[in-house]
Amino acid sequence: MQDNLLSLKIKSLNLNLLRALGARYKKMNLGVTPVQGRIIMFIDDHDDEVCQKDIERMIACKKSTLSAILNSMEKNKLIIRKGSNTDSRRNSIVLTAYSIEIANKLKEDMKEINKLLGENITQDEYIIFSDVLEKINQNIERI
Repeated sequence: MQDNLLSLKIKSLNLNLLRALGARYKKMNLGVTPVQGRIIMFIDDHDDEVCQKDIERMIACKKSTLSAILNSMEKNKLIIRKGSNTDSRRNSIVLTAYSIEIANKLKEDMKEINKLLGENITQDEYIIFSDVLEKINQNIERI
């Protein structure tokens, strides 16, 4: 195996998926980027309060990058920042009614996306692929 190509293949796969999702979201007239969609779904999936730090960990980006994304989302009325109920030093990030509708559309669409991604992949191949991804993820921790 050519180890020097593994990280490039993973990066290429990620970029291709983001491009495809971006084009798909555009066709659906959602008005969100794939990263914004991921943030919306993350917040929607959590019953408890979500703060910026939680989202930083989930998407693994710098604080300044996420601040810019959240500022854009707030400007576009996708989120609201409000004081935390449990910690006065934190702001919780809450979805608007508009972004809750988007979350519902994204959840429904994810079923179709996963179906498309899994075409021509057997159950055994999927299990092996999942195992390999888990091992790669564990190896990343050693970098």
